[in-house]
Amino acid sequence: MSLFDVVLIIVVASLTSLGTKRRLSGFLTALGGLLLFRPILLLSSASPFIALLVALAVGFGVSWAARHLLARVTRSQENLTAYLGGVGGFLLGIALVLAMVTSFPIERNFENRIYYPPQNLPSPLAQPVASSRLVSVGRDILLFPLLDSQGGFTDRGSGERKVLQGLHAFFIIGEPWESG
Repeated sequence: MSLFDVVLIIVVASLTSLGTKRRLSGFLTALGGLLLFRPILLLSSASPFIALLVALAVGFGVSWAARHLLARVTRSQENLTAYLGGVGGFLLGIALVLAMVTSFPIERNFENRIYYPPQNLPSPLAQPVASSRLVSVGRDILLFPLLDSQGGFTDRGSGERKVLQGLHAFFIIGEPWESG
């Protein structure tokens, strides 16, 4: 486990904690974020700046709506709502981490060989990212069609292959190894 893995785990833990603290409003905010995750990813492929503005506006809007809709909810089930908030925060944290580990640029060498993560990252990031177990999961998700067609998953069960295929379909827009 590298330092980069620790940072990514802290992201998940922070969102889980925040969701638990915000209770049902945290759960609904995370649910809204998860539902809008893919459309914002699609928008980001067209314009990252507009996608960021839309994500911020939608995030504030969903959070405000969840908080005000739940202002009248009874406090009798505080433990259950805290658990729901934690689950929502955890799922949103996992989605953000998976988006991060699949978003490094793809590097090609002169032989047209693909490297992921790229070997030309800035020196403070190069070693932690290269040795990250989470980034290797991101590599499997990002490059799933290529690795699967080359027999890269013959040692894995069909269930794991289906999960990787589903994660690839959700997080990856187009075929990034064909561009550039």
